Amino acid sequence: MAADITFEPAVDGEVAQRFWELYLEAFAPLRTRAAARHVLLREEFDAEMADQRVTKILAHDEQGAAVGLTTLATDLAAVPWVSPEFFAERYPEQAARGAVWYIGFTLAHPGRRSTRTFMDMIDALVAHLAEHRVVCAYDVSRFNDDSLRFADNLRRHLERTQDVTVERVDQQTYYATTFH
Repeated sequence: MAADITFEPAVDGEVAQRFWELYLEAFAPLRTRAAARHVLLREEFDAEMADQRVTKILAHDEQGAAVGLTTLATDLAAVPWVSPEFFAERYPEQAARGAVWYIGFTLAHPGRRSTRTFMDMIDALVAHLAEHRVVCAYDVSRFNDDSLRFADNLRRHLERTQDVTVERVDQQTYYATTFH
């Protein structure tokens, strides 16, 4: 049940539609599980799929159905909520050569989460990142960290397969105050 993984500079038309449907199926639960808005509007999704500064890593099953998607910004200016200056200050050599990249999101079809699809995508992504010797930043919601231990599991996988340093570079906590 191996997935076919491709790297695409832009996605549109019927392919974008299939991945939009997959995106909604996978990310809809985050609407109520994370304080930050993790679910893009359709216009935002289409803009990201068309933006050539964002590589789309697509996974299809044996029948050609969309089963996984990762977005990788190779230009931090493509990610509105990220500060390129923050990363340039911490990683000047990589920033000078355009090698500070950002994973926007990664997902697998809910029915394929227990298959190799997600790890096939991660392995293809990691090989790509290692080949380019980049600093790759990403964020993980508290829900995904607490329930899936996503960042810790990813760190362990990376340390087993690559020569890497993984560090938490920032954290934002949301608070709510109820007045009675």
